[in-house]
Amino acid sequence: MTSSPASIDTDILVVGGTAAGCSAAIAAAREGSRVVVLEPTQSIGGVSANGVHCFDVGSRQALSGTAEEFTRRVLRHYEQIGLDDPMLKSRVDVFWEFHVADLIWRSMLAEHDRITFINGAVPIGVVMNGVRIEAVLWEPAADAIGNPPSEAAPTPHQVRARVVIDASYEGDVAAWAGAGFDLGREARSAVEPHAGIIHTATHERRVNGKGYLPDTILLGSSGEADEKIMAFTSRLSLRYDDRPGGAGHRLVARPDSYDARKYAWKAPDIAPNGLPRFGFDLIPTVNGKMLLNQREKGNDVLAGTRDYILAHPRERTAIRKRLFDHIVGFLYFIQNEGGTPQLTLAEDEYAGNKNVPYLLYVREGRRFRGKNRLTESNVNPFLAGSGFRPPRQPHSIAMGDWAIECRPCGDMPNSETNTYEGAMLMRALRVPYQVPFGCLAPEGVENLLVTTTISASHVAFCALRIEAVWTQAGTAAGLAAGLSARLGCRVSDVPVELLQARMLELGCKLTYFSDLESDHPDFAGVQWLALKGFLPGDRRFRFFPDTPATWADLVEAAVRAFDLPISVTGLHFDGLNPDHAAFRYAETLYDAASRAGVPLFPNMRHPVIDEPADHLRPEPRLRWIDLAMDQPVEGAEAPAFLGLLLDTLELPAAPLAVPAGAKMLMRGAMATLLRRAARADGLNAKWKL
Repeated sequence: MTSSPASIDTDILVVGGTAAGCSAAIAAAREGSRVVVLEPTQSIGGVSANGVHCFDVGSRQALSGTAEEFTRRVLRHYEQIGLDDPMLKSRVDVFWEFHVADLIWRSMLAEHDRITFINGAVPIGVVMNGVRIEAVLWEPAADAIGNPPSEAAPTPHQVRARVVIDASYEGDVAAWAGAGFDLGREARSAVEPHAGIIHTATHERRVNGKGYLPDTILLGSSGEADEKIMAFTSRLSLRYDDRPGGAGHRLVARPDSYDARKYAWKAPDIAPNGLPRFGFDLIPTVNGKMLLNQREKGNDVLAGTRDYILAHPRERTAIRKRLFDHIVGFLYFIQNEGGTPQLTLAEDEYAGNKNVPYLLYVREGRRFRGKNRLTESNVNPFLAGSGFRPPRQPHSIAMGDWAIECRPCGDMPNSETNTYEGAMLMRALRVPYQVPFGCLAPEGVENLLVTTTISASHVAFCALRIEAVWTQAGTAAGLAAGLSARLGCRVSDVPVELLQARMLELGCKLTYFSDLESDHPDFAGVQWLALKGFLPGDRRFRFFPDTPATWADLVEAAVRAFDLPISVTGLHFDGLNPDHAAFRYAETLYDAASRAGVPLFPNMRHPVIDEPADHLRPEPRLRWIDLAMDQPVEGAEAPAFLGLLLDTLELPAAPLAVPAGAKMLMRGAMATLLRRAARADGLNAKWKL
């Protein structure tokens, strides 16, 4: 796990032992690749083990793949040690302590002997061969938090790899390789109404002190572009220790450059039970701990953040110290001038760094330009989507459900609105969104993928920047890297349909549904059909996999499953009018079958006409096919219908059967049948894997 020879040759190099980096390494190892992970600090798991105590999802249904596996192990760990904590019973997310996260990430990587994980390895440069990264150079860290030695080593270590995955929060390796990136904010536009300089009343749920309604864009919002990024932080893990003689972890020395004028703190009220009442600035977490999370005049820090991103790691040492001094200085202020000496650093966290996190929480770094680029219109459902979801991403490799959330981009509040520039939390816009594979492949470098610095605008990044999304992006990058080696192609040319099929095998959710667990028997079929565009217009994002499918469901799903172009020549179905949602799909299948001479529907040709009865009709009969679109499809009907459809499309027959004893075709089973009929479940054989 920790060997570090001067030169290493491997299949895949992962830069950054973040949650995304760990996920990438695990996925690549499962593809049979040899993997090296370089992590500058003595930690593992990135901010998931350094201040972010959950994956930041709006519901557990947004946990996917490695994240689901990780959270299962978290819950099992606490069950084994007998910890009964209300935080562990949350239905929204799964929470953990940071030494537990460190333990679990290490155990997950240790299960794969193809992974070499090197702590204390600081990347300092790259060797290029044209548009390919030939090697990444690194030096041993000088301390636990990943600072390199002050003087460059005469001969740095190097790792040579076929594919490089930059899973860091800063994106140094990708930048050194010449990949283009954005760092700053775009101007307001039709696809980004919340871009640029902006003031909002969106964090509070009540009318603010200036009388502005919640969820409002305020005065001073010019929408101009600039080079600012959101504030960084480090969420200190604290305990409330009011024992006589307690507070053993109280800070004694003031941090360098301490300035009490930068901070503000309101000491908590004491409840009748003797415990303090804390507000939103202290987040409760597992085992009685709390996370310090004060936005304004607290542990958020802006000065130096852009310089930090653009600096070489050797130049970051001084900047990192100033940023950490500000953050730790806030706790010193709370204890000594804020009237709350009982708040102390948790004694069992970050033992190798005086109980302070090893990493800064870099909320926003470089954003590398890829084949696809996400904007606000891809995470806001009201700009280009249906109003329920943003536009579908057929090449989705990740999904999330967090809101557009930005921490302040300016230090001083607006005197008129009392708001900090750039800060926003758009709860009303929170819906599931997707990330396409093209966002992970920076332009201009052949053998590079990124996972946490992906192609997106600032506003889109404000929704994407959660560990749940990065973990899925890491899995996609690791699988793509492994597949590229097996297929002998560039990593950006890996067939996305094959990558998606591999992800579905691992239980990765590529489209969000609130009623579809990854262990559902029709999970892969439903996810595949959703990527094809079959998305029920349900406000609660349900697929209803265990509800009977109607003929309307089946005809639409069939057209989408086989990518058939819409074709309407006439009105052939009795009772099916153009305003019915299924009309265009039923007529498309009719046209395809008629062209092929296949009786897909009964009565398509030479109908038996009851002339006397027909003579008595008030109008001539033009529609000869009786098919009740809103009626359920019987179990035996579906395989026969799909068999005729394969004949219509001149495709080879497929083994089609519904579950034994099924009287009706369920919507989930319909998706599985269509996936089987389209041979989409046999991609491994197609690509000879």
